Amino acid sequence: MDEQSRLDASEMTLVEHLRELRTRLVRSVLAVAAGFAVGFAVHVPVFNLLVKPYCALPSRLRAGSSGLDPDRCVLVFTDVMGGFFLSVKAAAIVAVVLSAPVVCYQIWRFVTPGLRPVERRYALPFIVISQLLFAGGAVFAYFLIPKGLEFLLGFAGENIVSLMDANRYFTFLLQAMIGFGLAFELPLILIMLVLMGVLGSEQLRKARSGALFGIFVAAAVITPTQDPVTMTVMALPLFGFYEVSIVVARLVERRRRRHALAV
Repeated sequence: MDEQSRLDASEMTLVEHLRELRTRLVRSVLAVAAGFAVGFAVHVPVFNLLVKPYCALPSRLRAGSSGLDPDRCVLVFTDVMGGFFLSVKAAAIVAVVLSAPVVCYQIWRFVTPGLRPVERRYALPFIVISQLLFAGGAVFAYFLIPKGLEFLLGFAGENIVSLMDANRYFTFLLQAMIGFGLAFELPLILIMLVLMGVLGSEQLRKARSGALFGIFVAAAVITPTQDPVTMTVMALPLFGFYEVSIVVARLVERRRRRHALAV
């Protein structure tokens, strides 16, 4: 094959690569669009689900729809477009939940041809595990938020109640759920670094004290409430994940030693 033929082949490979990227992007966009459509159709039940952490507060901390009605739990919005933007936020939540597996699968299919066999074997399980960890963190935050809200709103005293703005409340709720979801990816990141040979069990063990301090700092930054109770509740499972990562690192190293001796 002469030089021009090699250049043509390389260009053809690049074109095919870009065509594959376009296909994966289009499918991902269609999945997100379909998720938005479903989200708009079910935004009212999503509203009801997201409002529950606020409604779980004692009635003395929140105002009802008229006066101080303890049997009602309502949020308010103060601008004309508030209801529309709330619907968009609810639809976006549903779109992310429904489309995330499809988008991750498209990413995996796009990068798979360039991976080594051992990387290809680990790629899909890591994507699935990352989805489960993120979902676990978001659900954990959802059930933790009422305690954080009760702690913060309780500072106002008995004669003052909260008339919560819906947009600000949903933004706060989403920040907490996304923050917890990302934080719960910590063990996956550490195990990836162990499998890549960047970290080892001994390094993780020696860095335990620094990691504990860093986890509490990260928890203080990530948690929207930034109160000590929520921060501690978030930091404890993260430190547990860190200890699990040390155990997994030891198992990986032990398996590598057995494989080296067998060879």
